[in-house]
Amino acid sequence: MIKTQSFSPRLVMAILVMLLFGVFSGNTLAAGTASGTTINSGVATINYKVNLIVQPAVESNGGVDYTFVVDTKINLTVATVDVATVKITPGSVDQVLEFTVTNNGNATQDFGLSIVTLVGGTGKFGDTDNENADSVAVYEDVDASGTYNAGDTDVHIDALAADATATVFIVASFATAANFTDGEFASYYLLAEARINDGAATLGGALTQTAVADTEGSVDIVFADIDGDGAGADDASRDAKHSSQDDYEVSGASLSISKTSTVISDPFNGTSDPKRIPLAIVQYQIEITNGGSAATATNIGIVDNLDTEITAGRLVLNMDTWAAADEVWIDHPADGDNEVTDGGTVGDTFLSTGETKDGVTADFGATTANVLTVSGVSLAAGEVVTIRFQVEIQ
Repeated sequence: MIKTQSFSPRLVMAILVMLLFGVFSGNTLAAGTASGTTINSGVATINYKVNLIVQPAVESNGGVDYTFVVDTKINLTVATVDVATVKITPGSVDQVLEFTVTNNGNATQDFGLSIVTLVGGTGKFGDTDNENADSVAVYEDVDASGTYNAGDTDVHIDALAADATATVFIVASFATAANFTDGEFASYYLLAEARINDGAATLGGALTQTAVADTEGSVDIVFADIDGDGAGADDASRDAKHSSQDDYEVSGASLSISKTSTVISDPFNGTSDPKRIPLAIVQYQIEITNGGSAATATNIGIVDNLDTEITAGRLVLNMDTWAAADEVWIDHPADGDNEVTDGGTVGDTFLSTGETKDGVTADFGATTANVLTVSGVSLAAGEVVTIRFQVEIQ
């Protein structure tokens, strides 16, 4: 009678799990069996009979195990970590683009790092490249902190193991503020190249793909990488290189200014359809607006040169009257309670002697005759400052 062996479902599942997780092949990784591993293929044996008589077994290679050496697969991936353009302000330094470099090969390798500047063309996130930073440099995140700091000084990756990933930063300076305008884009590629692991802190030499037939007893080299982010990065498939692209977006202040005037009264018509005749009171209004997605503008100064045919500025007390003091009314974001309403609520007043309130200073004629001067205004994105003052036509 033939006996059969039964297996419980739990045992079958355990065997499947061990197979899936490579328990029976402990030297394999996601990248594959390590380069240089000796594969022992055992001995092949022939058993046969002659005239029903068993003959001596015949073994391959005289009974010596057949072996070969696993070759080196060179593969790598550079990936952009940033999910949108990195916004910078003119005058800033140490602005960071973040990437990862992964060794998808089956051997430890050094990796050279370089920056390729896009000249025109489409950036990573669809915008057109039209600017370059003052300077750029590349560094490995040596301390694995995830942020660029003074300790990140390595300009190549040393001895990155198979399946391991390193973080790399492109660090740029935009210190020459006058060179950069809101809405400009600067696009760069990080290009990584697999190199020989020289066993030292230096960058190893270039790798050469084996061009001859397979050699069983030695380690051959095969390049297995794919093309990266575009031909502009000097990157192609199977060249031991890979690249990825990332962009800076200049987010500067985007200020616009408007100036209007309204006749308040004249000596004959009063406030009923007044005209711009001598002794008429004219109210000026200046508005400065920062763009909705712009960077904060600080230390804004306004200078308005006025004709000598008008007298000193007057404070706007409400929509119908004006005061004798030479003052200027300003509504700006730093002052939260100075809106002029239809009911004539008074806003902040700034004396012609240059009184400062909420960080803003203004005068009419005190700094320079017939000149409105305002300083110390700051505007974040989308904010507006309004300046009103009245003059009398001579």
